[in-house]
Amino acid sequence: MANSQATQQPESPSDAAASTDGLPGGQRLTLAEMSRIMDVASALRKERALIEQQLNIDEIKAKLRERLLEAASVSGDPVTDAEVDAAVEQYYDRLHQFRDPPASSSKFLAHCWVLRKHLTAAVVALAGAAALIWGLLVAGVLPGEARNRHLTEQMQADLDRQLIESEHVAEAIERISTEPAATAESQRLAAIAAAAHQQRDGKKLAAATNELRALQAELERQYAVLIVNAPSEQSATERLWTDDDGTRTSGYFVFVDAVDERGNPVKVPIRNRETDKTEVVSRWGEQVPKKVFDRLARDKQKDGVLDERTFGAKPRGSREFKVELRGDDDQPIERRGQITSWE
Repeated sequence: MANSQATQQPESPSDAAASTDGLPGGQRLTLAEMSRIMDVASALRKERALIEQQLNIDEIKAKLRERLLEAASVSGDPVTDAEVDAAVEQYYDRLHQFRDPPASSSKFLAHCWVLRKHLTAAVVALAGAAALIWGLLVAGVLPGEARNRHLTEQMQADLDRQLIESEHVAEAIERISTEPAATAESQRLAAIAAAAHQQRDGKKLAAATNELRALQAELERQYAVLIVNAPSEQSATERLWTDDDGTRTSGYFVFVDAVDERGNPVKVPIRNRETDKTEVVSRWGEQVPKKVFDRLARDKQKDGVLDERTFGAKPRGSREFKVELRGDDDQPIERRGQITSWE
């Protein structure tokens, strides 16, 4: 019993502290953790020693001076104290002075690595610009072989289009023309257009095509030429004027309107015999013989309404209107002269 009680006696406080490292249960440090703590402590001690050494720089310089003098004495080098002091000061002055390393591939790569973001952006920008320029060159926007080829193809396409249009217009003119002269004019202009296409003369081809269009429009147009018949408007007048030679001339004129099938005014080019200028008008005066003038005057004087109104008509397919007003011989009168103003 005595031995049993002896073995069950509690541990002493010193033994408990030793077994727990002075820490509560469950917080004991492992060997690895204690090693890391010791490493940190050792590093702090070395840093503190280095700081103390740097703060005691004068003492370090003095020790270095003594060692240099001893080395010089042993080697028999005749140096003075002043020279040793100057060498020590110069050494410490240059100790923390930065010197740019010499040029080398490693230095170049290091600079590239530091500037990698800027260099990458520059390379991407240059690649994008090169791709854009190449695309513009291929598309024919910028000067170069592609652009010249594009312009040549476009010019040829325009020439082909104008030639086809001129041929279609010439064919339309031949279908509607009732005048051999108009048909011949159309053929002449079509030949000019074909020759200009062979010569790659765009201006000449365009001019011939425009003339063909104008001829077609003139042949397509149709209208009637009627003598003015409103009760409040003058239908005819006797005109006296003096020409450039001083000759006084008289003439009898009836006023006419050019209207389409719906009664709308149609403007046509008329050359004024008094001014020798061509004007585009829808009403003008046509010269007639005196007997025709008197006949029309008597007609209107009866009841204020002119029964004989038709002067002529411009049919489709013809460039000139045909006079239908008849003279005393019961034949259509010939056109003599026209005026565009009579006030």
